[in-house]
Amino acid sequence: MLDEPLDLPCGLRLPNRLVRAAMTESLADRGHEPSDRLRRLYTETCAAGAGLVLTGNVMVDRRHLERSRNVVVDATTDREALRRWAESCAAAPTFVQLSHPGRQTSRFVNPHPVAPSAGPAVALAGLFAAPRALTRPEVGELRDRFVDAGRRLVTAGFPGVQVHGAHGYLLSSFLDPRHNQRDDEYGGDLAGRARLLLEIVEGLRQVLPREAGVAVKLDSRDGGLDDLVRLVGLLESAGVDLVEVSGGSYEDPAMVGLDADGRPLETGPQESPFSAAAVAVAAATTVPVVLTGGFLTRAAMERTLGAGVAAVGAGRPLAVRPRLAGELVRAEADSLDRPAPRLGGPTWFRRTVGVSAGPGWHRLQLARTAAGRPPALRLPALLAAADYAALDSARALVERRSRMRRADLADRRSAPTLRR
Repeated sequence: MLDEPLDLPCGLRLPNRLVRAAMTESLADRGHEPSDRLRRLYTETCAAGAGLVLTGNVMVDRRHLERSRNVVVDATTDREALRRWAESCAAAPTFVQLSHPGRQTSRFVNPHPVAPSAGPAVALAGLFAAPRALTRPEVGELRDRFVDAGRRLVTAGFPGVQVHGAHGYLLSSFLDPRHNQRDDEYGGDLAGRARLLLEIVEGLRQVLPREAGVAVKLDSRDGGLDDLVRLVGLLESAGVDLVEVSGGSYEDPAMVGLDADGRPLETGPQESPFSAAAVAVAAATTVPVVLTGGFLTRAAMERTLGAGVAAVGAGRPLAVRPRLAGELVRAEADSLDRPAPRLGGPTWFRRTVGVSAGPGWHRLQLARTAAGRPPALRLPALLAAADYAALDSARALVERRSRMRRADLADRRSAPTLRR
């Protein structure tokens, strides 16, 4: 089943059912353009054999970054750089993941984060600032930023985009009643909390060719399973082509296989902690559903496909061994080894450092692939955490002023198309 093609509603055919999931790369240049290193990474990744490749976070507003070297797509982005990036991805269908970090951006990257509602900072070692609530005009502008970025990327040659509504980032926070306490049309019941996401999908469908794919990534833990099933129904009506189900956030990093205390999750034979949610969603919609997170064996992937999920996603194993994607599809490999840094110590240490060490370790493996180098399996956890947090923070501080100037320029150029 893993080697069977998958047809999306937009008409795009994926050659198989394995999705290379999004992972943050931090490989843009100083101007947040796609760099030579990023293109080399995706040349290798897209040739590896996955049926669909999802890029890491691409930001729609350069004032609000997830990390210091995210790619940003706005009115100042070099169109030729985007076109070259799309060309480097020609070996496999590739959707660019559009995102806004919301409250999940360190105070060194952005000391003034935003969220649906004012609330507490991300509770991790004091690295995050408390967010302010977005104003109503800012919400409308945000919708237009997502749509504008999607249009630019598809024009550059990408076959589709994915809207990131998971993992505690801004759109995930809008969907989560714990973080969305708004009393306007973007808060309250599910219809209100989902309004911004639905407006983005509808806006993309209006400006993109029908053959362009529009996917959405959702968090199985934002509002509960009943809300998730209802939300996918709303997205189906809005014209979405693919829904990816995952879960977790900086404070509860299930997406990297850890619980809130930094300990490995126990998931049983289904392997993915989000399996039940994905199967329930798949049974309630005609939209293809992807389940990402936690797979250890090809057999579990096949069982998931047999349960009605349309495709399965893997990220961390493919960061270390990109060519494993093709081996899994061709049944030349049976397991998804997940090498990762070892991190002991008390709970507070695992929780604080682990949320940086895991993603940082895999980010460095992506960087090695981009440089044409083999993985470094003995890379120390603390070194990876330092690169992911301290080095990123220092780089963000140095580059913040120029980034803000360019953000102002982007706003002036796009003023006719962004609601103020």
